[in-house]
Formats: sequence, structure tokens, C-alpha cells
Amino acid sequence: MITLLLSTGCQGKAADPPASFPPQPATVSPIFPPTPSPTPTVTLALLGDIMLGRDVHPSAETFAYLAPTLRSADLALANLESPLTRAAVRTASPYALCAPPEHASYLAEAGFDLLTLANNHIFDCGDVGMRETQTALAEAGLGFVGPGSEPEYREINGLRLALLAFDATGGFEAESAGQAVRSAKEAGALVIVSIHWGLEYQAGAARFQRELADQLAEAGAVLIWGHHPHVLQPAAWVDDSKTLVLYSLGNALFDQYGLAYTRQSALALVTLSPEGVTDFRAIPFLIDVPDSCLVEADPVSVKVILGYFRK
Repeated sequence: MITLLLSTGCQGKAADPPASFPPQPATVSPIFPPTPSPTPTVTLALLGDIMLGRDVHPSAETFAYLAPTLRSADLALANLESPLTRAAVRTASPYALCAPPEHASYLAEAGFDLLTLANNHIFDCGDVGMRETQTALAEAGLGFVGPGSEPEYREINGLRLALLAFDATGGFEAESAGQAVRSAKEAGALVIVSIHWGLEYQAGAARFQRELADQLAEAGAVLIWGHHPHVLQPAAWVDDSKTLVLYSLGNALFDQYGLAYTRQSALALVTLSPEGVTDFRAIPFLIDVPDSCLVEADPVSVKVILGYFRK
């Protein structure tokens, strides 16, 4: 059964909320039947691209809609598309996404734990901007992984996790990435891969994404979580259903007014056990671009969003 989420926008509150408020996420089925999950387990909350610069003006209300879920997860993660720095813009692209370092506090207050930095915008303000981003996150009490290929290890509820972040939008070495996954698995960790890949504004995974997903899964990744296309892409099981691939979680926060699909998104809740992924759920939401916040998805959008996660 799909449970719809309640919200009236960035500032308002829902009238007379039910006893179960905040509501539970919508269960995505039947991508696979949930299996009994032995202890220990770890719950991850995953989001796509977060951009805190340009015409995004974050506030304490920006992530309020998802904050209870982010805070209750064992580890909440997203891809940070904005360097947090006051360094000068260095990219020749007209799309520089640098943002003030103090915006890291909104991520911490919302309940995020770790941000991935392997993406095509992390060097928009040069090496200095990248290093200042890492400093801003650390000072806000947030972890990060990337832009290098070194894993971030976490011990949670008795499980050892290895988080790797790759940018496959240019100059990507699949063989090196596969070796990094194998090494982390050999170190006794469940390997989770964040990967920036795919074709922008395309609702289906490209052939190279599917091939790369197979390679990373065969190397030992139990979960592959993608972003970059700015829209949702399907979820799938690969490697004899041992690896869950979320090809793209789209935008989590952006200032794109164009295609409606760039404002439709989902938070993925993934449960891990020593055997790998045992459960997957999703919370649909919309991006309110003018108010720079996340809100409830209307019924039509809920149907569209959850369609990406049904087989």
C-alpha cells in the first residue's frame, strides 16, 4: 500500500496530522519482495544532487519535509553539486554552482551525515574551492567522500561499510574503480558506490551505465546509487539480484524551472544486512523552486515517481 506524505509547503503545517505523523515512506513494490532481515542491519537514506548556489536560497525550512527521515536513518547521504567556498570561479562553463560555505549548516541541521563530492562541479572554484568545501563540511560536523577514489569506512550497528564516490562524466577509468571496489570488499566491508554518470534529462539508463553497473556489481558493490541526469532513472537488480542499482535519484534540491521531471524526486531508504540489500523503500517529493524547499508530491506525481522503482 502506498502511504501519501503530508505537507503544505515550506512554511505551513498540515492541519490535524494523524497519530502516525510524520508519515511512513511509500513502500516500493514489487521491485523485489522484502526478505526477513537478520540483525544487524543498517538503514541508509539516499538523495540525488543537492545544489546550494545560484538561485537556491536555503533556509531552516528547505529540508524540513524529509528531516525526520534523514535523522532517523543510520546514515543519510546525498551528492553535493555545489562547492562551498568564497574562492573565485575557475570553470569556463557558464554553470558555476559555487555557494557560501555557511550553507553547510543547513545540511547538518536537516540530518545529513555524509556528502559525496565526486561530480563535474566540485572544481568550479578550483582546487582551493574543493578544499574549502571539505573544510566547511568538516566544521559543520559532516563527513564526505571524494573526489578521490579512497573509500570512507563506517562501522554502524556491527556492520562495516565502505563508501566510494566516482565521477564518470569524463575521463573515468572503470578498471581502477572496479579495483577500488574489490579492495574494499576484500577488507571485509559492504561496498556502496556513489556514481555521477548518465545523460542529462534522460529518463532511461544509457548503455554505458548498465555496462558499468554490471562491472561494479561483479567487483563486489552491493548498492550503486547514481546521480547527474537531473531526473529520475529506473532502479534495477543486477549480478543475479545481488546488487541494487539506483541509476539516478535525480535532483534533491536545484533551481531548474524547465522540465517538470527535474522537480520530481525521491528519497531512497535502503536496508543493509551482512548479506547485502534486504529492503528498499522510497519517499516521493517535489522541489519547490521559488521557495527553495522540498514539499509533498501530488498524487499524479507520486504515480510518476514510484513508476521508476517498479519493475
